[in-house]
Amino acid sequence: MGLHSAKGKKKIGTWSKLVALCTKSMGGYYRSNGTVVRNIAAGKTNDGDDESIFVETNVEFANITERTHARIRHQETLRQENIEAILSIVSSLIGDKVPTQSVDPDWANIFFHYAQNVSNKNMQSLWARAMVCELKHPSSMSKRSLSFLYHCDIWEITAFKKIANYAFIGGNGHPFIFRTKKDLINKDDIFTETRLLSHCMNAGMINTEAKDLVVGFHFFYNKKKHLISHESSSFGQSVGFYQQSFTKTGSDIMKLLGGLESIPSSNMHRKLVWEYLIDFVEIETEGEGEIEAKEAMTG
Repeated sequence: MGLHSAKGKKKIGTWSKLVALCTKSMGGYYRSNGTVVRNIAAGKTNDGDDESIFVETNVEFANITERTHARIRHQETLRQENIEAILSIVSSLIGDKVPTQSVDPDWANIFFHYAQNVSNKNMQSLWARAMVCELKHPSSMSKRSLSFLYHCDIWEITAFKKIANYAFIGGNGHPFIFRTKKDLINKDDIFTETRLLSHCMNAGMINTEAKDLVVGFHFFYNKKKHLISHESSSFGQSVGFYQQSFTKTGSDIMKLLGGLESIPSSNMHRKLVWEYLIDFVEIETEGEGEIEAKEAMTG
């Protein structure tokens, strides 16, 4: 067994990084000659340079079958750890009682197929919430949304949360955002995250078309139902603004984030949008008739 110390940030540093990655993911960097290189330490020197120590050994399982078994054992151990970590979060969130309706076995198979490969702690939390959501409300979380979540990067979730800061809940139960412009080129007075919106539209979380905001459209804000209403306008007539809804996938991701209430910063964003809207649009609250601007401000 030979021991080597690799320092530097270019060629040797890159090799060390590759070995470290393979060690973490598969148990080692496997060579066709029967040897395996493993990273056994990584850190920084006193000078701030990268330092890694890796070991190259002529291992007992030199033939390809044994190397395959070793790799699979390592990977399946990691997958088991991921599943157990996610289920531990599920147990802490589930509560005492759930509906008796069973979760679709095919849904469960797809869930664990994806979840076993999720090692990021933040993403594990989202996967746990997906299971909790399905246990409490069977058939509410689509298999397509699970596939999307699996292929979604953590930065995309962060970008989506910034858009969700502006979201309201429509009468159909799905989130949407108000817009003053239909395109993404011109400045929007009530929505500023147009660059992130473009990405989320392309990714399939937000519908690509911003629809006219019309008389009769209803939505929820501050736990009250509101209706777009212009005395001089007929039902279905545009009031000069737009609404852009989330897709089913986007709506499902919103559930995993805990809904609007779980994003405290969104309360201020929605309030600013609301204050802008009521200066230009007549809005009624169900059971209360037309509301004045100041009376609508509850948070």
